[in-house]
Amino acid sequence: MNIKGVWSYNEDFEFGKSTGEVELQQLDDKVSGIFTFTEEVEKDYKIEVVEKVQGTIINGKVLLESVEVKATQNNKEIHYLPNCFDVFLVSENKLVGSTYDSEEVCGVFVMERL
Repeated sequence: MNIKGVWSYNEDFEFGKSTGEVELQQLDDKVSGIFTFTEEVEKDYKIEVVEKVQGTIINGKVLLESVEVKATQNNKEIHYLPNCFDVFLVSENKLVGSTYDSEEVCGVFVMERL
């Protein structure tokens, strides 16, 4: 499984959607990367997020955990809960998965290789 590279990121979650880009590095079964995305709840708010992750490939599944998060809303830094990501490779150029945080807000996403 080779997931190293740059990917588009599109997530739907209970309250809205997130769109952006992900850059992943891989060394054997260890993965690290940066998710850069805009989280938007229609007619409510928009948050810019940069989330550093690291994790491991186990049995064809990538388990990523946030190690650092920076989020801004209206150009002011805000508190943002870190995510966990369960990622599956469905083809050479497509990843799908789910996210969740400590408040059990969940989402599903698709990533396509750029």
